[in-house]
Amino acid sequence: LYLSQPTVSAHICNLEKELHTQLLQRTTKALSMTPAGRRLYSYAAEILDLRHKAILELTSQQEVTLHIGVSSVPSLHLLPELLAAYHAQAPEVRFRTSCSDSLDVIRRVSEGGCDIGLAGTKTAAPGCGFLPVTSDELVLAAPNTPHFREYQQQKEPLRALLREPFLSSPDQYIEPFLPPDTPRLEVTASDDGSILSMVAGGLGVSVLSSFSLVGYEGQVRVLQLEKPIALRLGAAVKSVNTIGTSARMFLTFLREYYGKDDTQ
Repeated sequence: LYLSQPTVSAHICNLEKELHTQLLQRTTKALSMTPAGRRLYSYAAEILDLRHKAILELTSQQEVTLHIGVSSVPSLHLLPELLAAYHAQAPEVRFRTSCSDSLDVIRRVSEGGCDIGLAGTKTAAPGCGFLPVTSDELVLAAPNTPHFREYQQQKEPLRALLREPFLSSPDQYIEPFLPPDTPRLEVTASDDGSILSMVAGGLGVSVLSSFSLVGYEGQVRVLQLEKPIALRLGAAVKSVNTIGTSARMFLTFLREYYGKDDTQ
């Protein structure tokens, strides 16, 4: 929403007074919608959908193109399912996607080159907001070779493995957590698939999203990190006051698809 919590609370309070009903059930541990709140949400979604259809019809725009910038993990493991589901809901929308690392995706959103960015790094770019939609666990991936399998017999295999060459890329999420003496092997590849291929080939180890390991079963060995680290995947957008209707509708779809309640 890009509004402070007190402002959101004040808006909800005013709405409850206007409608003479409670919309949210508040406890010390949770916040949920009442039956009246769910009905109002359904009406609001229909209103936004009608507005979207009216704009398309009255401006004679039968097709709308939504430009989505996406980083490597969402492009392979989130985007195909998302676009298929959204196309079933809004078949008039066409998509143009471009893949790069998270920081570049956020930069292009900030500069207006993309309507929405799906990335694994929370944006710090001026004029941009970040809507978390899901998360994924980071794990250590090592080659499945006799040399690397021997580490499993050691008392602290994770610490020992981090003395092997660490494959680092522009879109790495783990760099701040590595021991300072970890040997790094800089890789220009900006997607987890390329790095996984190098890991499987015995070049070194890396810490990657567990999403990206699909299809590499048996080719790499996976170790859990000592302290679990979650990769937050979300949408980077400019202010909702400046983005177009199609981008705003897609954001609404994302919230509903991943069960994100704007009141939380």
